[in-house]
Amino acid sequence: MTMASEDSQSAHLRRGAHFADALEDLNARIGTLARVLGADLATEATVQHILDRTHPFFARHAALDAAVLGAHGRRIAREWEELRGLLALRCDLMARMLAELGLDATRDVAEIVEAHREQEGLKPDADGFHLRHLLDATRKS
Repeated sequence: MTMASEDSQSAHLRRGAHFADALEDLNARIGTLARVLGADLATEATVQHILDRTHPFFARHAALDAAVLGAHGRRIAREWEELRGLLALRCDLMARMLAELGLDATRDVAEIVEAHREQEGLKPDADGFHLRHLLDATRKS
C-alpha cells in the first residue's frame, strides 16, 4: 500500500468516525426530546408527519395565538420544532455520509451507532431512525 493510499484510507476512517459521533449525538437528542414530548417515533409515518408538520401537535397549536399558549406552551412548541429540525438535520447528515463515504461505510456507521445506543439500554426505534432498516435491506439484496 502506498503512502498516498494509506493517507486516503486514514482520512476516510476519520470522516467515518466524525459522522458516527455526529449521528450518535443527533440520535441521542432526538430520543431525549421524543421521550420528553411523548412523541412516539416508532413508525416512519410518524417521523414523516413531524417533518411535514402534519403531526397532530402542529395542527392543534397552529391555530392558537402565542398569548393563549403561555410560556409553557411556547416552550413545548419550540421543543417540537427542535425535534423536527433535528430529524431533518439527520436526513441531511445521512445524505452527506452516503455521498462522502458510500453505501457500505454508511451502513457500517449506522450499525455501530445503533449498537452503542442498544448497549445504553435504549429501544432500537426510540429515536425514529428507520433508515437503518433500509440500509440493512441493501446488504441482504
